[in-house]
Amino acid sequence: MTTANLSSSTLFRVLLLCVLATVLCTGCSSKQGGLDASGGLALNVKGAPLTTSEKEALAQNKGKIARQVPSFADNVVEQQEKFYLRGGRKTMEVTSKRAEPYLAYAKSVFRSYNMPEELAYLAMVESGYNPKARSRAGAAGAWQFMPYTGMKFGLAQDKWHDERLDIYHATHAAAQYLKKLHDDFGDWPTAIAAYNAGEGKMSRACKAAGERTFFGVMQKNGRLGEETRLKAETLQYVPRFLAVTSIMENLPQLGFDPINPESADRVVRVRLNPRTNLKAMASACGMSWNEFKTYNPHFKKSVSHASQRTNAYVPEARGSMAMAYVRNPVQVSGTMLAAAEATETPRVRARVAGRAGTYTLRPGDTLTKVARRYNTSVQAILAANNLRDAHTIHAGQTLAIPGRTTAVAQARTSRGGVNTYQVQPKDNLWQISRKLNVSVDDLKRWNNLRGQDIHVGQRLVVMR
Repeated sequence: MTTANLSSSTLFRVLLLCVLATVLCTGCSSKQGGLDASGGLALNVKGAPLTTSEKEALAQNKGKIARQVPSFADNVVEQQEKFYLRGGRKTMEVTSKRAEPYLAYAKSVFRSYNMPEELAYLAMVESGYNPKARSRAGAAGAWQFMPYTGMKFGLAQDKWHDERLDIYHATHAAAQYLKKLHDDFGDWPTAIAAYNAGEGKMSRACKAAGERTFFGVMQKNGRLGEETRLKAETLQYVPRFLAVTSIMENLPQLGFDPINPESADRVVRVRLNPRTNLKAMASACGMSWNEFKTYNPHFKKSVSHASQRTNAYVPEARGSMAMAYVRNPVQVSGTMLAAAEATETPRVRARVAGRAGTYTLRPGDTLTKVARRYNTSVQAILAANNLRDAHTIHAGQTLAIPGRTTAVAQARTSRGGVNTYQVQPKDNLWQISRKLNVSVDDLKRWNNLRGQDIHVGQRLVVMR
């Protein structure tokens, strides 16, 4: 279990801020959708010139990367600063607030790689720090990884999850990618330009211009052929990042509301076993499903990966509940859960029947509705969950659902019902079958088990 800085209160404003930022931001390319000042290299931004006090404030702390900027580029950077202090001021306000929960974590990641911590601001240019951002070109997440590049740097993408949307994992991937680009090109402005344009495009531009750096290419870009010339968005991208860095490092002096990433609430990272029921986990942590998804936009389903361990995140205040759940999780077949969520017709209900699993009650649910949905009986559900009557249930509660074999067997017996058995240390299915005087095949059928794998604390449905 690990922690990272994340503001719980701010997270609930993320969706609203994302909508507002979508209106305010023009998008920096077909790949990215973050802060943008104009469609080309901004040289003459409308509005009053920067005041002496603004210039003094911006000069207080520009970050380490600004030291690698030649003097001839100062005007280009200043025009970007002017944009965000004039017409784009609201964009800066919205994006800085959305970045606040993540900045302390991101800066710590870049420091851990011995990289300038202001690289954390690059996600503001990329996506406006929107963990769920997607572009028409296929880039995704706060760091706007394209699918291939994401996989290259360890961000899995499949039907279960898209780790490009896991902002914590993706920040490490971004640091590794930027470090590689810096190793390849030798300075940070050129590495940042390559992050936007692609390393191949940046290499071709440098070769055609006979230059080693982004700013060297920028001076000669107009003379390059169409195949090797950098696009206007890339020429603008590096100055935009430098401007955002200067402003973010001096927000109060420039009249913006201050942000305090270091005081942000922390989140807990929890390692999940395969096929963990995420809705049951949310309920166990006292969170709604929508709240859980706000912290975990990388999950595509309400069940974790079928065969791999994955990360989930919850507020630190709910960390102990999350860990308690992980020690005794609800793990189900992904196909069963997907089918259960899609149950709307008798044909689909028939496919779901016969598979033991779990169901999290929603507002308006009754045991009669649930039993009908899973082709079982109210009495079977009551027995499987040690409930006295059908009225002692509530929305958010997770119920064990016996399969059709269980329901039929119970209907045929007048002396027993459905019980559960909690797996103990050193238990295996053969020992449990001997202990309970049932067959291993029955245990596997009642609990939808394909193999012999069980874990300590797991509750097995047992017919009596």
